[in-house]
Amino acid sequence: MINSEEDIRYWLALTALPSIGITILLKTAAKFSVSMFELGTLDKEKLESVGWRAEQIACLREPHPFTQRCISWLAAADNRSIISYQCEEYPERLKQIAQAPLLLFADGDHGLLSKPQLAVVGSRAPTHNGLTNTHTLLTDVLMQSDLVITSGLALGIDARSHIAALDLCQSTHENTRLSRRTIGVLGNGIDVIYPKRHAQLYERIRQNGLLVSEFPPSIMPSPKLFPRRNRIISGLSLGTLVTEARIKSGSLVTAKYAIEQGREVFAMPSNINNKQAEGCHWLIKQGAKLCECAQDIFDELPELILKHAQKQQAGKKPKQNLATTKLLDSVDKASNRGDALRFAEHSQIDDSSPILQAVDFDVTPIDVIAMRTGQSISTLFVELLEYELRGFVASTSEGYLKLRG
Repeated sequence: MINSEEDIRYWLALTALPSIGITILLKTAAKFSVSMFELGTLDKEKLESVGWRAEQIACLREPHPFTQRCISWLAAADNRSIISYQCEEYPERLKQIAQAPLLLFADGDHGLLSKPQLAVVGSRAPTHNGLTNTHTLLTDVLMQSDLVITSGLALGIDARSHIAALDLCQSTHENTRLSRRTIGVLGNGIDVIYPKRHAQLYERIRQNGLLVSEFPPSIMPSPKLFPRRNRIISGLSLGTLVTEARIKSGSLVTAKYAIEQGREVFAMPSNINNKQAEGCHWLIKQGAKLCECAQDIFDELPELILKHAQKQQAGKKPKQNLATTKLLDSVDKASNRGDALRFAEHSQIDDSSPILQAVDFDVTPIDVIAMRTGQSISTLFVELLEYELRGFVASTSEGYLKLRG
């Protein structure tokens, strides 16, 4: 990590060099057998001999206007760090991507950068089903592996991904292995909260995970910066999971970066009428791994990320999709009440059930179900409660949605 004023000034200057990226910096350093940190010590003639222009050389030696701002931000709180490309804390996976960031501003547990990560991205306006399935799947992933969940702190799927990790850590605080399991990658300055409504979530991640950005303090969000954030999200991770996304969306940009970086891409399927899932279905058609359960992710990632117990049992247990997991949870509840036998007798779904046929995979209002079935709402509440306990439907504030069938 770097913390001296001179070091921060120098690395900021490297990031500001006009028309020079990390590829040229690395080639120049290799040419003269020096590190990137030592480029500033080279004679002007040497730099000019490999194509550097006068304004580029001048920029390397000039004061940078953000230097004091970075110093102040660094000193204002514990657990803040500035990590250069040459620091040992810089994640190796990120070094493997094209145009890796020269600097990372980190607020929180920077040790998470070296952990195996799963990027999770999706719609900013997801369906209830998409949010529920994302939360359920990630809880399963976190319980069965050492993966860290990395996302972009945006509305919708991003926020739910962070919350799934934070809620699990809070409910299992006695298990230190489950603590600090999410990274929020920002598309603006490290100290800027965007969107504003995520102020509380921002603070939760800062306290119980890690916030990271390539942009220094006070840089405001801009559409042109988000693709740069997306390449870091995928670049930090072993694979990228898209749970709901339209064809033209930032989530597919992240998936594109993941493919270019040689990382795995997973996509969660949904109802064919769900416009928010068109991008996921398109990705599956292009060869992304269809993801219904945690095991679908584990199958494609290195064994080292799995818990020892999960490794032993991976080949013995059948895959369980999201609906099956809900059903088994209901069985456990029934067993605790002494109702397991009655539950088992009625656990098979009746495909011809008019009530289930009247419930869509998207939220269906109760009055629509009543109109389709011709039954009273009071009767439907009783029947739907039974189906909910059996894991075939889920209730929401707006109605019911089908989980399987």
